[in-house]
Amino acid sequence: MTFPIINPFPDPKNIHISELVKHILENFYHPNKPFMIGIAGAGGAGKTTFATNLTKFIGQERSLAIDLDDYLISREKRGKLEITGYNPHANKLLLARTNVEDLKTRRPITKSRYDHLTGKVLSEEQVSPRDIIIIEGVTTLYPELQELYDLSFFLDASDETQIKSRINRDVRERGYTLEEAIALFEAVQPDYQRYVKPTKASADIICSVDINYVMVPMHIAEHYR
Repeated sequence: MTFPIINPFPDPKNIHISELVKHILENFYHPNKPFMIGIAGAGGAGKTTFATNLTKFIGQERSLAIDLDDYLISREKRGKLEITGYNPHANKLLLARTNVEDLKTRRPITKSRYDHLTGKVLSEEQVSPRDIIIIEGVTTLYPELQELYDLSFFLDASDETQIKSRINRDVRERGYTLEEAIALFEAVQPDYQRYVKPTKASADIICSVDINYVMVPMHIAEHYR
């Protein structure tokens, strides 16, 4: 069936990716159930920006994006456990799975929100399902969640891209000093290699992401070509 998309993609340099998503939706979306898109990759790879652009492209009345950072335990608890946010034990993955499964069956959910500025878990919010549901975060393709998606992306960003993004985001938006942002990047690298990078193998589409945030497909699953 034809999936109607009438909005321009907000990111012209990556319009080829939007055309790929449009092609997949036109051929694989079925109105009897939500179409689930997962976006994984390191912190600073551009996951949230890509998810936001997709909701604008598809239309916010038909799509929503959920940031899996909202399933983090508090920064204080992570500090006591001496673990990074990439560690599975730093995330409420089973709750995330339950919520995603509910959205897949068009049931509304109640979920908490995580505040990166304070590192605290905030009050809950109600989320209603849409035709297209986008799940993004470093844990998107962890074993607890990876089979939930109809289409999955892994954004394989260079170290330079991740550092640039962390400076732009963590310093300007989250209240970190430059030194703290760089230290955080370095601190999570072992867990990126251990937990996040291996999930690339399960993604339908793997995109390299350069320092200008240009996404280049390096792998596309055969059934989506």
